[in-house]
Amino acid sequence: MKHVLACVVAASVLSACGGGGSSSGSVVNPPTTAPFAKYVGDWQDVCQFHHRETITVATLTASATSATLSDRIDYYDNADCSGALVATGVFSKPIATLQYVTTENNATVHLQSGQSLTGAVDRGTATASDATVSFSGSGVTSSVVNGKTVWHIAYSGGGTDIQIINVLGANPGGLFLASGQLYIVTAEGGSTNTFDASAPLSH
Repeated sequence: MKHVLACVVAASVLSACGGGGSSSGSVVNPPTTAPFAKYVGDWQDVCQFHHRETITVATLTASATSATLSDRIDYYDNADCSGALVATGVFSKPIATLQYVTTENNATVHLQSGQSLTGAVDRGTATASDATVSFSGSGVTSSVVNGKTVWHIAYSGGGTDIQIINVLGANPGGLFLASGQLYIVTAEGGSTNTFDASAPLSH
């Protein structure tokens, strides 16, 4: 099971997709236009074996130099995400806050498909929250293992178990638009202009 979530909150927000090193959280040379404004709204992942995620981007200030990322996880009865909706996972708060640092206008972004794109990445420092997830629906049961809730999702032909463990911290990351699709990106090593991308998200 590979969620967009793995590139957003697991292992200190965005760091699970790559990256490393540290980055200042202060705003450096903000542009005249609000950098995160163009990303605001709901963005949906492709179907990935019974489930898809929806990431919601919202800005926190009029200057749109800080933004929150919220996540919803939907499970469907059929592997192609058709049929009945059997489970919905909702987090208690936004899973991450992204503080703008600068725009890398000629960044290289490596996609999961193996393709590389060049374009403008709005780079920032991503900080994980301690959000917890709760699932509801006809296919949902849960148990407690070592003091942690494990969610059991049943669907046609099988099921899956989910346990979300947040690792709090801050890491360099950013947002990137290409062909109308949003990518959540993380820096490769200590680079400021080469990034690894999440799966594409569409409106």
